[in-house]
Amino acid sequence: MAPPDAAVAHVSFDALQTEESKANNENGLGALQDPVATSPTTGAPLVPLTGPAAWKPADLLASQNWGRTLTEPQIAELHAALAHAKTHGLEWEDVDGMRIPANMSKELFALGPECLPLVAEMAAELEDGTGAVMIRNFPVENVPEEDVGALYVGFCTHLGVPRWQSSAGLRSRSRGYGVYLGRVRAEMKGNTPEAGKQSNNYFRLHTDRCDVISLLGIRAAAKGGASRVASAVTIYNEMLEKYPTLVPKLFNPVERIWEGKDGKVALPLMDITKEGKFTSQISPSYIECAQLLPGSCPLDADTVEAIDLVEEIGLKHCVEFVMQPGCVYWLNNHQVYHGRTAWADSAEEVAPSFDDAAQNPAETKTSIPMDGSASAPADGGRLLFRVWLSPYNSRALPDDPAYRYLWGDVAAGAPRGGLEPAIATGESSPEVLREAMRSAKHNYYGLYKRRFA
Repeated sequence: MAPPDAAVAHVSFDALQTEESKANNENGLGALQDPVATSPTTGAPLVPLTGPAAWKPADLLASQNWGRTLTEPQIAELHAALAHAKTHGLEWEDVDGMRIPANMSKELFALGPECLPLVAEMAAELEDGTGAVMIRNFPVENVPEEDVGALYVGFCTHLGVPRWQSSAGLRSRSRGYGVYLGRVRAEMKGNTPEAGKQSNNYFRLHTDRCDVISLLGIRAAAKGGASRVASAVTIYNEMLEKYPTLVPKLFNPVERIWEGKDGKVALPLMDITKEGKFTSQISPSYIECAQLLPGSCPLDADTVEAIDLVEEIGLKHCVEFVMQPGCVYWLNNHQVYHGRTAWADSAEEVAPSFDDAAQNPAETKTSIPMDGSASAPADGGRLLFRVWLSPYNSRALPDDPAYRYLWGDVAAGAPRGGLEPAIATGESSPEVLREAMRSAKHNYYGLYKRRFA
């Protein structure tokens, strides 16, 4: 576990005390200093942050919690916990041809002395450390997929409360809508997804709408499909250094699509809590899609530029890797972004390129049968399992109406996020978004100036 005196990401108020400002204070000229920008929601000064959350790639790769290997006794304990759950009331739900656990809990999935110390160390790292944990050898090989899913969800319940996943109001059960175990795979191919389907396109750095996201590799793509993770805190710090006038744009509310009332919600893309911890909620594609909805607030050029720079800076400081079978990671969405490159399911297939899509987007779109028919890849193609979590030790969020609306609760350790808050506010009709995307000549990421690969 992290030592008791380990520094967490916090506001470095010393950054305000330049030599000039110290001299001014001594001379009674403090009022002449340039004002420091502050968070509109918490009043925290927008100054550089320090601590393990502000990591660079070398820092993450050196972390003992990034790339761990489970021991044989730990794997045996996981299988024993699943056997216990199956004989003590585990219920299943059939979703898209696969049974997934419907009522898994840490009581049902009873862990012991082999795994519980690991869980405690992971929880500390996720909340007060880098915000990123990886295990390389989660049991996948020679294990039925439904058991892999149950092992995965069961282990996750010891880190937090699983939350229902969502798909921007489009109710795609195949991608995890309204269940605790989602599957990340291509339902179509091309750069611009349609009707909420998942594609094999490039996906920018983003967060999911939960405190912690976890992804488990089941099958890798034949080509491409690299995962990327980057510190949101490091991106913010570099934005402050190089583009200080644009940083406040990221702290203002920006609309993005969601399943609640009206189909969209506005929230800051970045923020700093009163306790000095970072929080972020950003998804460039969801922001772009919100612009298609009736009554949306048009984004100004500086806000679009700031979002573009988040990706540009993030790619410079990201760790890139391919999720092989059994590789699983957990990321604190408040301080770590994740993304992916485009992929192909055969050596002969060409992964989608935005340069090609910009010329003729329609030519790159192809639907994929999800019923195991011959038109689908022989091995099923790239597949990840996904869990959304609300950790037991999560940080308090800004006590602001927009945060309470989207998260459901802002108290530290409270179950929050996921689909549940949207349901509580009254779900929007998925047709609102579908019609908006049908009626517009929607070119994915067409809102932004920069293209990445």
